[in-house]
Amino acid sequence: MSESQWRYGQKQVAWCGLLALAVTGFLAPAAQAEVRVSTEIPTVTADSPVPLVDGKLELSVDDAIAIALERNLSLIVQRYNDADAILNLESSFGIYDTLARVQVSSLSETSPSTTDLDGADVSTQEQAGWNLGVTQMVKTGGSFSADFNNTRSESNSVFSNLNPAYRTDLDLAFTQPLLRDFGAEVTERGISVARTNREISRETFAQQVSGGIQQVVNAYWTVVGARNLLMVSERSLELAQQLHEQNKVRVDVGTVAPLELVQSEAGIATREEEIIRNRAAVADSEDSLRQLLNLDIATLWDVEIVTTSEAETERTEVDLGAAIEAGLAHRPEMVSQRLALENLSLDVMYFANQKKPQLDLSARYGVNGIGGDTTNRDFFTGEILSQMEGDYGDALDQIFDGDFEGWRVALNLTYPIQNRTAEAQSAKAEVNLERGQAELRDLELQVMAEIRKAARALETAGQQIDSARVSRRLQQRTLEAEQKRHDNGMSTSYRVLEIQRDLVDAAYREVFAITGYRTALAEFQRTTGSLNDDSGVVIVDTVEMTEGAAPNGE
Repeated sequence: MSESQWRYGQKQVAWCGLLALAVTGFLAPAAQAEVRVSTEIPTVTADSPVPLVDGKLELSVDDAIAIALERNLSLIVQRYNDADAILNLESSFGIYDTLARVQVSSLSETSPSTTDLDGADVSTQEQAGWNLGVTQMVKTGGSFSADFNNTRSESNSVFSNLNPAYRTDLDLAFTQPLLRDFGAEVTERGISVARTNREISRETFAQQVSGGIQQVVNAYWTVVGARNLLMVSERSLELAQQLHEQNKVRVDVGTVAPLELVQSEAGIATREEEIIRNRAAVADSEDSLRQLLNLDIATLWDVEIVTTSEAETERTEVDLGAAIEAGLAHRPEMVSQRLALENLSLDVMYFANQKKPQLDLSARYGVNGIGGDTTNRDFFTGEILSQMEGDYGDALDQIFDGDFEGWRVALNLTYPIQNRTAEAQSAKAEVNLERGQAELRDLELQVMAEIRKAARALETAGQQIDSARVSRRLQQRTLEAEQKRHDNGMSTSYRVLEIQRDLVDAAYREVFAITGYRTALAEFQRTTGSLNDDSGVVIVDTVEMTEGAAPNGE
């Protein structure tokens, strides 16, 4: 073997070692840090600063997840939906708000006399009023009210014994439905629906977080895989160039035909074309990752992304039964559907109640008083016989002393003969519940199928790594053997380049298998509802609910 042949063989061995490092040097992943993502609407904009190291964006897969969860526009939109659900829940407690009423009025009126009983040629009436009232709903569906009404009236009629006259009334009333609209479940239906919708919104947010994580994970490992494919193609080009240089020497000394140079030059051109495609693939994959991270186009899309996480990871043992059980219990879609069924069950209860007759019990108790200047006149002549001063305080004294009181109790029954609206709404609610239950069963089947498919894909991806690794090693040994044959004049450059191509293809398959295992693992974690937890993501509900408006602190 000549010295040039020996050196070429050594370079090839070194190249094969680098190739092995390219596809197997992913090593073990770094320790995972907790990522806390809040439901609070962030103040992030596209040009918010992102930490750079030496002008480069160094990213581990956890860093990429954290940035995306903070800046991703789809999650920001969902945060607004979540805030809306919280405000709807707070608004639903408004049924227990105490309602206050204030009325102030003034009246002045003159009219011609039509009879001597008017007490004046031109009748003049002046009246002022100020009324206060409060109403409070209670859990049973009833309502309390208190009204304090005050009136001051003055007239020029000689027959007015009190002039001006002050009248005041204090009334306490309670109305309670006994059939339709009776009970806390009916009264607080809106609160219960809003509370469930808030939980559904949170599960929807968790689902979007999971989807966002999976997108980022897939994009991150696509970048890693594309770069490793580029590195493999560059190593392949180096090897083809080395073969071409060796062929030049051998042609010069006359040991091989010039055709060998044509074959090696063709091999170089093919590999250069492949490098061009792989460089474009790297750029495309980086742009996809930049888009998911919502990086500023003007300042960060031309910054180099440096991936720091290693793709090689420990294999996950799949317990299919446990995985299906976990997915059915914890997938956000499953939880949301069960919560939706709770709302549909509430509708069934509510509209069944609405079919009942409207029977209301009402009770009222009140005290009243009257005061003012008292004038006694002769009935026939209108002459003033005596006067006694009085004022508004006299009316209040009578209120407080309870001198004049009254009460009223009543039952009011209302019943639509056909009752078609309530019957139809109740039947519709039952149909909707049955449909929701069918949708839940259908979703369960979908989840089970997805988990089984993802489990098979994960197991297959692991097997593909082993198979591709064996294939690459065998192709590497084949190339070494063929190179020896070539050095001894028993093979052609075309055959060596062909086996080099086979080795590169095997290396490609190993790269795809390793990054494919990562994406298959993310898909399996998503289908079982564990992707957020397995990624170290903790959803923090930082928007505080104010439920103090509810009675009894509820």
